[in-house]
Amino acid sequence: MTADPLRSAMAPSSMEDTSLVLPSDRKQRTGQQRVLEQVKSIRRNKTVKNDSIPSPTSQTSVTEYSEPKFQFSPTNMNDTRFKWSSSNMSTNQNRMTVRSVSVRNTMRRPTQSMKLNANSASNGMKASDSDDLRSASQLLVGSVKCPSGESQGMMKVAMNRSKSEPWGTNGTTESMPNITLQDAVEFLSCSDVGYQLCGASFIQRHTFTEEKAKQEVRVMGGIPALIQLLKVDNLQLQETASAALRNLVFKDSNNKLQVESCGGLEPILTLIRNTNVTETQIQLTGLLWNLSSADTLKPELIRCALHLLTENIVVPYSCWNDNNTSKLIDPEVFYNTTGCLRNLSCANEEQRISMRNCTGLIDSLMTHVQSEVERGQSDDKSVENCVCILHNLSYQLEKETPEHFKQYYIADEAPHENTSKRNIFSPKSTKTQKTFSFPEIKEAELKGVSWLYHTKSLQLYLSLLSFSQNEATLVACCGVLQNLTASKNLVSTQMSQTIVQKLNGLSVISPLLKSGNPDLQKTAMSLVGNMSQVSFLWNTMAKAVLPDVASVLTAVTPSMVEYDSTMTTACRVMHKLLLAEPESAKNVLNTKLIDSLTALSENMSFETARKGAGVLLYSMWGQKDIQNVLKKKGMKKDTFINAVTATAYKYVPQIQSPGDK
Repeated sequence: MTADPLRSAMAPSSMEDTSLVLPSDRKQRTGQQRVLEQVKSIRRNKTVKNDSIPSPTSQTSVTEYSEPKFQFSPTNMNDTRFKWSSSNMSTNQNRMTVRSVSVRNTMRRPTQSMKLNANSASNGMKASDSDDLRSASQLLVGSVKCPSGESQGMMKVAMNRSKSEPWGTNGTTESMPNITLQDAVEFLSCSDVGYQLCGASFIQRHTFTEEKAKQEVRVMGGIPALIQLLKVDNLQLQETASAALRNLVFKDSNNKLQVESCGGLEPILTLIRNTNVTETQIQLTGLLWNLSSADTLKPELIRCALHLLTENIVVPYSCWNDNNTSKLIDPEVFYNTTGCLRNLSCANEEQRISMRNCTGLIDSLMTHVQSEVERGQSDDKSVENCVCILHNLSYQLEKETPEHFKQYYIADEAPHENTSKRNIFSPKSTKTQKTFSFPEIKEAELKGVSWLYHTKSLQLYLSLLSFSQNEATLVACCGVLQNLTASKNLVSTQMSQTIVQKLNGLSVISPLLKSGNPDLQKTAMSLVGNMSQVSFLWNTMAKAVLPDVASVLTAVTPSMVEYDSTMTTACRVMHKLLLAEPESAKNVLNTKLIDSLTALSENMSFETARKGAGVLLYSMWGQKDIQNVLKKKGMKKDTFINAVTATAYKYVPQIQSPGDK
């Protein structure tokens, strides 16, 4: 069975037996909304100490998280004021290792040599509404592949000044010059650093508030000029140019491609490698996050940026390798970096293999997630990114890395049953299937790809399912387990056995079947569907999951057409477990459930679930033990055996439900 297109962790288009998570930006806000949220964020965090790192408080999408914050401290939306620092920024600026909530302004005051229009004070810069940021893709996503996820967040910078503020040269608050976007682009090529800062800051501000400014800057040639400023030996100019580029490429595919075509990746990566300025690192990694959402740039970014980001940021931050602990990495830099890698992990097979083989990457991601769970920080946004990456890297893991599973291909002397001709709702039990256990992986071997399927990792995902309230993280954890249990071979059988019997995973998975989040419910249902393929687990699973599955099917309404695939899987799970363990029917079968299944089987809007419901009803009456239960509850044969259910049962081989191949 061929796999469906890659799906988004937050908005999957389909649910397969294995899954990826892609980036999605459909929930991005308008310019005015972003500015208002910035002001609220600053007021909310006004008393936070300078050494604290504020955590994002709201989610906009899986990988395109956006919680913009000013890098100034405005006091009024319509008459925003801020003070220039009295001391000039120089190339010998001290290293910044942590970010303050009231972040430093990123624009250097132009020098007195700038001959500005005397009437400039009469025209201030007012933030205007941008067009709604609309979804440019579906995603995988997720990962995951995560969508065309982009980081707008703490890296997008807005400049606002009052009309009455004069422009000063001695540390006083004076007015911005009355310049146009064309002037700002021309300033970038001036030899005077003051003009360059003015131009870059002007572009930075306008591309934050006005969507059309992004295209105008590109047409005017501003992108190549900003890239050149990354090479200038001026710390503040590097930071401001990085922030302007970040805004320019946010949700603008043409600008992303121009950055790459102008040779922009090399100076970006060189500056990341060399700079010790935290704010510049934040802007650059946010820029890479935005660039990574472009599918055409993923291969090049994996080739030239993957190892750099892993060695310089991911490994040192996670402290997986003690030799790197001396390099301090800001949490926001790590968050942006994992956002970038999250997008890259939703690429194709060749690129996933490259990421799996990147030394220290998987080890560091697992180490970070473990440490955060131990600290009680299961809802941290970086944990979400890390788990989404691991989700994507587990996609078709056995198929793409067979060398890791050779020791687990155990020859089964008993003849294998030919299941190719059996329909997906076949009640035939195979309780003679062997129960077996693979040898535990030794600690010395727990490295790289081995982390992706080790029992410790399965336990970690189940721990997150128990404690995390972040639904994107929950979806990703279920997605990893879904991927590992997807096939019908011995490896997936062992994964299912470990989850159910050794780790008691059904106790945390079953409640997710009734989740109000449709994506989480769908992923959890597909995971249960995968595990229900293992016959010696049927007894345990029937007791643990049938009540929740029955509850899901009882709650189906005609308006839930978008849940078609989830309901199909639910019908398949109930069919398989009920017919294998008819004793369980006594506890879950009731009039409400049967009425719901009957209505579902007759609703033509449900393309596959109506067939699944019809087959389930028909098969119930055909199973003697279950039929007796139904009769005792006063139900009649024609409810189960009729033209609708008979037709569905007749054509059951045509039904394809998620989790079957």
